[in-house]
Amino acid sequence: MKKLPGFKTLCLLASAFLAMSAGGAYAQQSADQQTAPQQPGAQQPAAQQAPAASPQTVTLDQAVAAARATAPGLKLATITVDTGRAAMIQTQAANGLSLGAKGDYFHQGTLLGSSTSTSAGAAAAGANGSGSNGENVQGGLTLSGPATNLGLTALHTFGEGVPGDQVSSASLSASQTVFDGYPGGRAAAAVQQADYSYRAAQVSYDASLKSVLYQVKQAYYTLLGDQDTLRIRQATVSQSEQNLAYYKGLFTAGRATQLDVLQNQVTLTQAQLDLRSAQNTVDVDRKNLSAAVGWPLDKQYAVAEAPMPDLPSLAPEDALKTAFQNRPELRTLELNLASADVNLSLQKSQTLPVVSVNGSLGVSQDWSANINAGSFTAGASIALPVLDGGLRNSQVRQAADQIASYKVQQDQQGQSITIAVQNALFGVRDAHDRLDLSGQSVKAAQGQYDLQKARYAVGLVTTLDVLTAFQAFTTAQVGLEQAKSNYVLALLNLDSAMGL
Repeated sequence: MKKLPGFKTLCLLASAFLAMSAGGAYAQQSADQQTAPQQPGAQQPAAQQAPAASPQTVTLDQAVAAARATAPGLKLATITVDTGRAAMIQTQAANGLSLGAKGDYFHQGTLLGSSTSTSAGAAAAGANGSGSNGENVQGGLTLSGPATNLGLTALHTFGEGVPGDQVSSASLSASQTVFDGYPGGRAAAAVQQADYSYRAAQVSYDASLKSVLYQVKQAYYTLLGDQDTLRIRQATVSQSEQNLAYYKGLFTAGRATQLDVLQNQVTLTQAQLDLRSAQNTVDVDRKNLSAAVGWPLDKQYAVAEAPMPDLPSLAPEDALKTAFQNRPELRTLELNLASADVNLSLQKSQTLPVVSVNGSLGVSQDWSANINAGSFTAGASIALPVLDGGLRNSQVRQAADQIASYKVQQDQQGQSITIAVQNALFGVRDAHDRLDLSGQSVKAAQGQYDLQKARYAVGLVTTLDVLTAFQAFTTAQVGLEQAKSNYVLALLNLDSAMGL
Protein backbone atom coordinates (compact mmCIF):
# COMPACT_ATOMS: atom_id res chain seq x y z
CA MET A 1 0.00 0.00 0.00
CA LYS A 2 1.17 3.51 -0.75
CA LYS A 3 2.42 5.76 1.97
CA LEU A 4 -0.23 8.31 2.93
CA PRO A 5 1.20 11.76 3.63
CA GLY A 6 -0.35 13.57 6.58
CA PHE A 7 -1.84 10.48 8.25
CA LYS A 8 0.99 10.30 10.77
CA THR A 9 0.19 13.79 12.01
CA LEU A 10 -3.53 12.93 12.26
CA CYS A 11 -2.83 9.73 14.19
CA LEU A 12 -0.52 11.51 16.62
CA LEU A 13 -3.27 14.04 17.35
CA ALA A 14 -5.78 11.22 17.86
CA SER A 15 -3.33 9.44 20.16
CA ALA A 16 -2.90 12.55 22.29
CA PHE A 17 -6.66 13.01 22.52
CA LEU A 18 -7.31 9.42 23.56
CA ALA A 19 -4.38 9.46 25.99
CA MET A 20 -6.20 12.23 27.83
CA SER A 21 -9.24 9.93 27.94
CA ALA A 22 -7.21 7.15 29.54
CA GLY A 23 -6.43 9.38 32.48
CA GLY A 24 -10.13 10.03 33.13
CA ALA A 25 -9.70 13.78 32.55
CA TYR A 26 -12.14 14.22 29.74
CA ALA A 27 -13.47 17.67 29.00
CA GLN A 28 -16.73 18.28 27.19
CA GLN A 29 -16.39 18.96 23.52
CA SER A 30 -16.68 22.59 22.52
CA ALA A 31 -20.06 23.63 21.13
CA ASP A 32 -18.43 25.20 18.12
CA GLN A 33 -16.23 22.17 17.30
CA GLN A 34 -16.07 21.42 13.57
CA THR A 35 -17.99 18.29 12.59
CA ALA A 36 -15.94 15.88 10.49
CA PRO A 37 -17.14 15.24 6.93
CA GLN A 38 -19.68 12.44 6.75
CA GLN A 39 -20.25 9.82 4.11
CA PRO A 40 -23.52 10.53 2.27
CA GLY A 41 -26.29 8.69 4.04
CA ALA A 42 -24.05 7.69 6.98
CA GLN A 43 -25.67 7.44 10.37
CA GLN A 44 -25.10 10.42 12.66
CA PRO A 45 -23.99 9.39 16.18
CA ALA A 46 -26.69 9.90 18.81
CA ALA A 47 -24.44 12.18 20.86
CA GLN A 48 -24.23 14.68 17.98
CA GLN A 49 -27.82 14.66 16.74
CA ALA A 50 -28.81 17.72 18.79
CA PRO A 51 -26.92 19.94 21.22
CA ALA A 52 -28.07 19.42 24.79
CA ALA A 53 -27.77 21.70 27.77
CA SER A 54 -25.28 20.68 30.44
CA PRO A 55 -27.13 18.61 33.06
CA GLN A 56 -27.08 19.36 36.75
CA THR A 57 -24.04 17.95 38.54
CA VAL A 58 -24.68 16.04 41.77
CA THR A 59 -21.95 15.26 44.30
CA LEU A 60 -21.79 12.16 46.46
CA ASP A 61 -22.47 14.20 49.61
CA GLN A 62 -25.57 15.71 48.01
CA ALA A 63 -26.88 12.29 47.01
CA VAL A 64 -26.29 10.90 50.51
CA ALA A 65 -27.95 13.91 52.18
CA ALA A 66 -30.96 13.60 49.88
CA ALA A 67 -31.25 9.89 50.62
CA ARG A 68 -31.33 10.54 54.36
CA ALA A 69 -34.32 12.82 53.81
CA THR A 70 -36.29 11.12 51.05
CA ALA A 71 -35.24 7.48 50.62
CA PRO A 72 -38.36 5.22 50.66
CA GLY A 73 -36.54 2.52 52.61
CA LEU A 74 -35.82 4.93 55.47
CA LYS A 75 -39.45 6.06 55.60
CA LEU A 76 -40.52 2.47 56.25
CA ALA A 77 -37.79 2.02 58.85
CA THR A 78 -38.87 5.23 60.60
CA ILE A 79 -42.43 3.92 60.81
CA THR A 80 -41.13 0.70 62.34
CA VAL A 81 -39.17 2.61 64.99
CA ASP A 82 -42.18 4.79 65.81
CA THR A 83 -44.33 1.69 66.16
CA GLY A 84 -41.79 0.12 68.50
CA ARG A 85 -41.62 3.30 70.58
CA ALA A 86 -45.42 3.44 70.86
CA ALA A 87 -45.56 -0.21 71.91
CA MET A 88 -42.94 0.37 74.60
CA ILE A 89 -44.79 3.41 75.98
CA GLN A 90 -48.04 1.46 76.04
CA THR A 91 -46.40 -1.42 77.89
CA GLN A 92 -44.80 0.92 80.40
CA ALA A 93 -48.14 2.64 80.99
CA ALA A 94 -50.03 -0.66 81.31
CA ASN A 95 -47.53 -1.98 83.84
CA GLY A 96 -47.06 1.20 85.85
CA LEU A 97 -49.13 3.06 88.41
CA SER A 98 -52.25 4.88 87.30
CA LEU A 99 -54.42 7.34 89.21
CA GLY A 100 -58.16 7.46 88.71
CA ALA A 101 -61.00 9.46 90.20
CA LYS A 102 -64.69 8.59 90.50
CA GLY A 103 -67.86 10.26 91.77
CA ASP A 104 -71.25 8.63 92.57
CA TYR A 105 -74.68 9.62 93.72
CA PHE A 106 -77.34 7.18 94.91
CA HIS A 107 -80.50 7.12 97.04
CA GLN A 108 -80.82 4.43 99.66
CA GLY A 109 -84.10 3.55 101.35
CA THR A 110 -85.80 0.78 103.41
CA LEU A 111 -88.39 -1.62 102.08
CA LEU A 112 -91.79 -1.74 103.80
CA GLY A 113 -91.76 -3.94 106.84
CA SER A 114 -88.05 -3.49 107.44
CA SER A 115 -86.61 -1.69 110.43
CA THR A 116 -84.79 1.61 109.83
CA SER A 117 -81.16 2.13 110.72
CA THR A 118 -80.30 3.77 113.93
CA SER A 119 -77.76 6.51 114.11
CA ALA A 120 -75.16 4.09 115.39
CA GLY A 121 -75.99 1.70 112.57
CA ALA A 122 -75.76 4.54 110.08
CA ALA A 123 -72.35 5.49 111.39
CA ALA A 124 -71.14 1.91 111.18
CA ALA A 125 -72.51 1.57 107.66
CA GLY A 126 -70.70 4.75 106.72
CA ALA A 127 -67.46 3.39 108.14
CA ASN A 128 -67.85 0.35 105.92
CA GLY A 129 -68.46 2.60 102.93
CA SER A 130 -71.89 1.09 102.23
CA GLY A 131 -73.93 4.25 102.73
CA SER A 132 -77.13 4.70 104.79
CA ASN A 133 -80.76 5.60 104.14
CA GLY A 134 -81.09 8.92 102.41
CA GLU A 135 -79.22 10.79 99.71
CA ASN A 136 -75.64 9.56 99.33
CA VAL A 137 -72.83 11.45 97.59
CA GLN A 138 -69.59 9.55 97.17
CA GLY A 139 -66.18 10.32 95.67
CA GLY A 140 -62.91 8.46 95.54
CA LEU A 141 -59.35 8.19 94.25
CA THR A 142 -57.68 4.98 93.15
CA LEU A 143 -53.96 4.41 92.66
CA SER A 144 -53.46 1.08 90.98
CA GLY A 145 -50.78 -0.99 89.31
CA PRO A 146 -50.02 -4.62 88.50
CA ALA A 147 -48.85 -5.32 92.07
CA THR A 148 -50.21 -2.33 94.00
CA ASN A 149 -53.73 -1.08 94.67
CA LEU A 150 -54.57 1.87 96.91
CA GLY A 151 -58.08 3.35 97.22
CA LEU A 152 -59.47 6.30 99.16
CA THR A 153 -63.24 6.83 99.30
CA ALA A 154 -65.27 9.60 100.96
CA LEU A 155 -69.07 9.34 101.49
CA HIS A 156 -71.56 11.88 102.80
CA THR A 157 -75.20 10.96 103.47
CA PHE A 158 -78.16 13.26 104.02
CA GLY A 159 -80.38 11.19 106.33
CA GLU A 160 -83.94 10.20 105.46
CA GLY A 161 -86.80 11.29 107.74
CA VAL A 162 -84.83 13.20 110.38
CA PRO A 163 -84.09 16.81 109.33
CA GLY A 164 -80.41 17.65 109.57
CA ASP A 165 -79.33 14.02 110.00
CA GLN A 166 -75.99 13.79 108.12
CA VAL A 167 -73.24 11.17 108.18
CA SER A 168 -69.71 11.55 106.80
CA SER A 169 -67.33 8.66 106.30
CA ALA A 170 -63.97 7.87 104.74
CA SER A 171 -62.30 4.56 103.97
CA LEU A 172 -58.81 3.61 102.86
CA SER A 173 -57.92 0.24 101.36
CA ALA A 174 -54.62 -1.11 100.11
CA SER A 175 -53.16 -4.32 98.71
CA GLN A 176 -49.61 -5.15 97.63
CA THR A 177 -48.13 -8.21 95.97
CA VAL A 178 -44.86 -8.89 97.71
CA PHE A 179 -43.76 -11.93 95.67
CA ASP A 180 -44.93 -13.31 92.34
CA GLY A 181 -41.98 -15.50 91.39
CA TYR A 182 -40.07 -12.91 89.28
CA PRO A 183 -37.51 -10.52 90.83
CA GLY A 184 -39.00 -7.05 90.69
CA GLY A 185 -42.41 -8.37 89.65
CA ARG A 186 -43.84 -9.75 86.45
CA ALA A 187 -44.78 -6.27 85.30
CA ALA A 188 -41.10 -5.34 85.27
CA ALA A 189 -40.48 -8.32 82.98
CA ALA A 190 -43.05 -7.06 80.49
CA VAL A 191 -41.43 -3.62 80.49
CA GLN A 192 -37.98 -5.14 79.98
CA GLN A 193 -39.20 -7.15 76.99
CA ALA A 194 -40.83 -4.07 75.46
CA ASP A 195 -37.57 -2.15 75.90
CA TYR A 196 -35.60 -4.91 74.14
CA SER A 197 -38.12 -4.88 71.29
CA TYR A 198 -37.77 -1.13 70.90
CA ARG A 199 -33.99 -1.32 70.91
CA ALA A 200 -34.20 -4.04 68.25
CA ALA A 201 -36.34 -1.69 66.16
CA GLN A 202 -33.66 0.98 66.54
CA VAL A 203 -31.01 -1.49 65.37
CA SER A 204 -33.23 -2.32 62.42
CA TYR A 205 -33.47 1.39 61.58
CA ASP A 206 -29.68 1.77 61.76
CA ALA A 207 -29.32 -1.26 59.49
CA SER A 208 -31.83 0.21 57.04
CA LEU A 209 -29.96 3.52 57.03
CA LYS A 210 -26.65 1.81 56.31
CA SER A 211 -28.27 -0.31 53.61
CA VAL A 212 -29.80 2.73 51.91
CA LEU A 213 -26.53 4.68 52.02
CA TYR A 214 -24.68 1.62 50.68
CA GLN A 215 -27.13 1.35 47.79
CA VAL A 216 -26.83 5.08 47.07
CA LYS A 217 -23.02 4.98 47.06
CA GLN A 218 -23.00 1.82 44.97
CA ALA A 219 -25.37 3.37 42.42
CA TYR A 220 -23.37 6.63 42.46
CA TYR A 221 -20.01 5.02 41.69
CA THR A 222 -21.57 2.73 39.11
CA LEU A 223 -23.01 5.76 37.32
CA LEU A 224 -19.69 7.59 37.64
CA GLY A 225 -17.76 4.74 36.04
CA ASP A 226 -20.25 4.39 33.20
CA GLN A 227 -20.20 8.17 32.67
CA ASP A 228 -16.46 7.97 32.10
CA THR A 229 -16.98 5.02 29.76
CA LEU A 230 -19.54 7.09 27.83
CA ARG A 231 -16.99 9.86 27.35
CA ILE A 232 -14.54 7.33 25.93
CA ARG A 233 -17.21 6.02 23.59
CA GLN A 234 -18.03 9.56 22.46
CA ALA A 235 -14.35 10.30 21.81
CA THR A 236 -14.02 7.03 19.90
CA VAL A 237 -16.96 7.90 17.66
CA SER A 238 -15.52 11.35 17.03
CA GLN A 239 -12.13 9.92 16.11
CA SER A 240 -13.70 7.22 13.92
CA GLU A 241 -15.69 9.87 12.06
CA GLN A 242 -12.53 11.84 11.38
CA ASN A 243 -10.72 8.71 10.20
CA LEU A 244 -13.55 7.82 7.85
CA ALA A 245 -13.72 11.32 6.42
CA TYR A 246 -9.96 11.30 5.90
CA TYR A 247 -9.99 7.98 4.06
CA LYS A 248 -12.93 9.02 1.95
CA GLY A 249 -10.90 12.03 0.84
CA LEU A 250 -7.93 9.78 0.04
CA PHE A 251 -10.19 7.41 -1.88
CA THR A 252 -11.55 10.31 -3.93
CA ALA A 253 -7.97 11.31 -4.71
CA GLY A 254 -7.17 7.74 -5.70
CA ARG A 255 -4.75 7.19 -2.82
CA ALA A 256 -6.81 4.67 -0.83
CA THR A 257 -8.87 1.61 -1.70
CA GLN A 258 -12.56 0.92 -1.24
CA LEU A 259 -11.56 -1.69 1.36
CA ASP A 260 -9.81 1.01 3.44
CA VAL A 261 -13.01 3.07 3.42
CA LEU A 262 -15.12 0.01 4.30
CA GLN A 263 -12.87 -0.93 7.21
CA ASN A 264 -13.18 2.57 8.64
CA GLN A 265 -16.95 2.53 8.09
CA VAL A 266 -17.21 -0.76 10.03
CA THR A 267 -15.10 0.71 12.84
CA LEU A 268 -17.34 3.79 12.97
CA THR A 269 -20.53 1.71 13.01
CA GLN A 270 -19.16 -0.44 15.84
CA ALA A 271 -18.19 2.70 17.78
CA GLN A 272 -21.69 4.14 17.29
CA LEU A 273 -23.32 0.94 18.54
CA ASP A 274 -21.01 0.93 21.57
CA LEU A 275 -21.90 4.57 22.19
CA ARG A 276 -25.61 3.79 22.05
CA SER A 277 -25.20 0.97 24.56
CA ALA A 278 -23.14 3.23 26.84
CA GLN A 279 -25.83 5.92 26.70
CA ASN A 280 -28.51 3.41 27.66
CA THR A 281 -26.35 2.08 30.50
CA VAL A 282 -25.87 5.59 31.90
CA ASP A 283 -29.61 6.24 31.64
CA VAL A 284 -30.40 3.06 33.59
CA ASP A 285 -27.70 3.85 36.17
CA ARG A 286 -29.17 7.30 36.69
CA LYS A 287 -32.64 5.85 37.28
CA ASN A 288 -31.24 3.33 39.75
CA LEU A 289 -29.56 6.11 41.70
CA SER A 290 -32.73 8.21 41.63
CA ALA A 291 -34.77 5.26 42.93
CA ALA A 292 -32.30 4.70 45.78
CA VAL A 293 -32.30 8.39 46.74
CA GLY A 294 -36.04 8.92 46.29
CA TRP A 295 -35.88 11.28 43.31
CA PRO A 296 -38.18 11.15 40.27
CA LEU A 297 -36.92 8.64 37.71
CA ASP A 298 -36.92 11.26 34.94
CA LYS A 299 -34.61 13.61 36.84
CA GLN A 300 -31.66 14.53 34.60
CA TYR A 301 -28.22 15.06 36.13
CA ALA A 302 -24.61 13.94 36.04
CA VAL A 303 -22.51 12.85 39.00
CA ALA A 304 -19.33 14.64 39.96
CA GLU A 305 -15.92 13.01 40.02
CA ALA A 306 -14.89 11.53 43.37
CA PRO A 307 -11.33 10.85 44.56
CA MET A 308 -10.07 7.29 44.25
CA PRO A 309 -9.77 5.78 47.77
CA ASP A 310 -6.45 4.33 48.87
CA LEU A 311 -6.04 0.64 49.60
CA PRO A 312 -6.93 0.19 53.30
CA SER A 313 -4.27 -1.33 55.53
CA LEU A 314 -6.64 -3.51 57.52
CA ALA A 315 -5.66 -6.81 59.10
CA PRO A 316 -8.23 -9.62 58.84
CA GLU A 317 -8.55 -9.91 62.63
CA ASP A 318 -9.26 -6.17 62.94
CA ALA A 319 -11.87 -6.35 60.18
CA LEU A 320 -13.59 -9.29 61.90
CA LYS A 321 -13.54 -7.53 65.26
CA THR A 322 -15.19 -4.49 63.72
CA ALA A 323 -17.79 -6.67 62.00
CA PHE A 324 -18.71 -8.53 65.20
CA GLN A 325 -19.19 -5.20 66.98
CA ASN A 326 -21.25 -3.48 64.28
CA ARG A 327 -23.17 -6.02 62.22
CA PRO A 328 -26.87 -5.40 62.96
CA GLU A 329 -27.72 -9.09 62.67
CA LEU A 330 -25.57 -9.91 65.71
CA ARG A 331 -26.84 -6.92 67.68
CA THR A 332 -30.44 -7.93 66.98
CA LEU A 333 -29.74 -11.51 68.06
CA GLU A 334 -28.17 -10.25 71.29
CA LEU A 335 -31.32 -8.24 72.09
CA ASN A 336 -33.56 -11.16 71.16
CA LEU A 337 -31.52 -13.45 73.39
CA ALA A 338 -31.79 -11.03 76.32
CA SER A 339 -35.56 -10.81 75.83
CA ALA A 340 -35.78 -14.60 75.63
CA ASP A 341 -33.92 -14.88 78.95
CA VAL A 342 -36.51 -12.60 80.54
CA ASN A 343 -39.30 -14.67 79.02
CA LEU A 344 -37.80 -17.89 80.40
CA SER A 345 -37.61 -16.42 83.91
CA LEU A 346 -41.16 -15.14 83.52
CA GLN A 347 -42.47 -18.57 82.52
CA LYS A 348 -40.69 -20.19 85.45
CA SER A 349 -42.30 -17.67 87.80
CA GLN A 350 -45.73 -18.97 86.79
CA THR A 351 -45.03 -22.18 88.75
CA LEU A 352 -44.25 -20.31 92.00
CA PRO A 353 -46.74 -19.02 94.62
CA VAL A 354 -47.97 -15.43 94.62
CA VAL A 355 -47.96 -13.74 98.04
CA SER A 356 -49.76 -10.48 98.78
CA VAL A 357 -50.83 -8.43 101.78
CA ASN A 358 -53.94 -6.25 102.14
CA GLY A 359 -55.67 -4.02 104.61
CA SER A 360 -58.36 -1.39 105.00
CA LEU A 361 -59.35 1.39 107.41
CA GLY A 362 -62.73 3.10 107.65
CA VAL A 363 -64.06 5.91 109.88
CA SER A 364 -67.53 7.53 110.10
CA GLN A 365 -69.11 10.47 111.89
CA ASP A 366 -72.86 11.00 112.49
CA TRP A 367 -73.10 14.75 112.92
CA SER A 368 -76.65 14.88 114.30
CA ALA A 369 -76.20 12.22 116.99
CA ASN A 370 -72.49 12.89 117.50
CA ILE A 371 -71.69 9.22 117.06
CA ASN A 372 -68.53 7.98 115.37
CA ALA A 373 -67.47 4.53 114.35
CA GLY A 374 -64.42 2.89 112.80
CA SER A 375 -63.25 -0.43 111.46
CA PHE A 376 -60.14 -1.97 109.96
CA THR A 377 -58.97 -5.17 108.30
CA ALA A 378 -55.52 -6.68 107.78
CA GLY A 379 -54.51 -9.90 106.13
CA ALA A 380 -52.36 -11.80 103.70
CA SER A 381 -53.10 -14.17 100.83
CA ILE A 382 -51.15 -16.80 98.92
CA ALA A 383 -52.03 -18.35 95.57
CA LEU A 384 -50.33 -21.52 94.38
CA PRO A 385 -50.94 -23.37 91.12
CA VAL A 386 -51.81 -26.98 91.80
CA LEU A 387 -52.82 -28.60 88.52
CA ASP A 388 -52.60 -27.09 85.03
CA GLY A 389 -52.30 -30.11 82.78
CA GLY A 390 -48.59 -29.47 82.12
CA LEU A 391 -49.22 -26.04 80.57
CA ARG A 392 -46.61 -24.12 82.54
CA ASN A 393 -43.89 -26.75 82.17
CA SER A 394 -44.50 -26.76 78.42
CA GLN A 395 -44.19 -22.97 78.33
CA VAL A 396 -40.88 -23.19 80.20
CA ARG A 397 -39.51 -25.73 77.72
CA GLN A 398 -40.67 -23.60 74.81
CA ALA A 399 -38.91 -20.52 76.23
CA ALA A 400 -35.71 -22.54 76.80
CA ASP A 401 -35.84 -23.85 73.22
CA GLN A 402 -36.13 -20.28 71.94
CA ILE A 403 -32.93 -19.35 73.75
CA ALA A 404 -31.15 -22.38 72.29
CA SER A 405 -32.39 -21.38 68.82
CA TYR A 406 -31.01 -17.86 69.15
CA LYS A 407 -27.63 -19.23 70.24
CA VAL A 408 -27.47 -21.50 67.19
CA GLN A 409 -28.35 -18.51 65.00
CA GLN A 410 -25.56 -16.52 66.63
CA ASP A 411 -23.03 -19.20 65.75
CA GLN A 412 -24.29 -19.46 62.17
CA GLN A 413 -24.34 -15.71 61.73
CA GLY A 414 -20.82 -15.43 63.11
CA GLN A 415 -19.57 -17.96 60.56
CA SER A 416 -21.39 -16.21 57.71
CA ILE A 417 -19.92 -12.84 58.73
CA THR A 418 -16.43 -14.33 58.94
CA ILE A 419 -16.74 -15.70 55.41
CA ALA A 420 -18.19 -12.44 54.08
CA VAL A 421 -15.46 -10.27 55.63
CA GLN A 422 -12.63 -12.51 54.45
CA ASN A 423 -14.08 -12.64 50.94
CA ALA A 424 -14.58 -8.85 50.93
CA LEU A 425 -10.94 -8.33 51.94
CA PHE A 426 -9.82 -10.57 49.11
CA GLY A 427 -12.13 -8.71 46.73
CA VAL A 428 -10.57 -5.36 47.65
CA ARG A 429 -7.02 -6.60 47.15
CA ASP A 430 -7.96 -8.34 43.91
CA ALA A 431 -9.79 -5.29 42.55
CA HIS A 432 -6.83 -3.06 43.45
CA ASP A 433 -4.38 -5.37 41.65
CA ARG A 434 -6.64 -5.53 38.62
CA LEU A 435 -6.85 -1.74 38.63
CA ASP A 436 -3.05 -1.58 38.47
CA LEU A 437 -3.08 -4.15 35.68
CA SER A 438 -5.68 -2.16 33.75
CA GLY A 439 -3.50 0.93 33.96
CA GLN A 440 -0.59 -1.04 32.57
CA SER A 441 -2.83 -2.46 29.83
CA VAL A 442 -3.78 1.05 28.75
CA LYS A 443 -0.10 1.99 28.51
CA ALA A 444 0.65 -1.18 26.54
CA ALA A 445 -2.28 -0.60 24.19
CA GLN A 446 -1.22 3.02 23.73
CA GLY A 447 2.29 1.87 22.85
CA GLN A 448 1.00 -0.73 20.42
CA TYR A 449 -1.28 1.81 18.78
CA ASP A 450 1.60 4.28 18.39
CA LEU A 451 3.79 1.50 17.00
CA GLN A 452 1.23 0.45 14.43
CA LYS A 453 0.81 4.06 13.29
CA ALA A 454 4.58 4.41 12.90
CA ARG A 455 4.81 1.14 10.96
CA TYR A 456 1.91 2.18 8.78
CA ALA A 457 3.70 5.42 8.00
CA VAL A 458 6.52 3.44 6.41
CA GLY A 459 4.20 0.94 4.71
CA LEU A 460 4.86 -2.08 6.95
CA VAL A 461 1.25 -2.67 8.11
CA THR A 462 -2.22 -2.23 6.69
CA THR A 463 -5.06 0.08 7.64
CA LEU A 464 -6.75 -2.87 9.37
CA ASP A 465 -3.75 -3.30 11.66
CA VAL A 466 -3.97 0.33 12.74
CA LEU A 467 -7.73 0.11 13.29
CA THR A 468 -7.32 -3.10 15.30
CA ALA A 469 -4.75 -1.41 17.56
CA PHE A 470 -7.06 1.59 17.86
CA GLN A 471 -9.94 -0.64 18.99
CA ALA A 472 -7.68 -2.46 21.44
CA PHE A 473 -6.63 0.89 22.90
CA THR A 474 -10.27 1.91 23.31
CA THR A 475 -11.11 -1.44 24.93
CA ALA A 476 -8.23 -0.99 27.38
CA GLN A 477 -9.48 2.46 28.33
CA VAL A 478 -12.99 1.12 28.95
CA GLY A 479 -11.48 -1.69 30.99
CA LEU A 480 -9.60 0.84 33.12
CA GLU A 481 -12.81 2.72 33.94
CA GLN A 482 -14.54 -0.55 34.81
CA ALA A 483 -11.60 -1.52 37.04
CA LYS A 484 -11.87 1.80 38.86
CA SER A 485 -15.57 1.22 39.45
CA ASN A 486 -14.98 -2.38 40.59
CA TYR A 487 -12.34 -1.23 43.08
CA VAL A 488 -14.59 1.37 44.68
CA LEU A 489 -17.51 -1.07 44.80
CA ALA A 490 -15.24 -3.64 46.46
CA LEU A 491 -14.38 -1.09 49.16
CA LEU A 492 -18.09 -0.39 49.69
CA ASN A 493 -18.74 -4.12 49.95
CA LEU A 494 -16.03 -4.41 52.63
CA ASP A 495 -17.60 -1.58 54.63
CA SER A 496 -20.97 -3.31 54.36
CA ALA A 497 -19.50 -6.63 55.48
CA MET A 498 -18.02 -4.91 58.56
CA GLY A 499 -21.33 -3.18 59.36
CA LEU A 500 -19.99 0.34 58.74
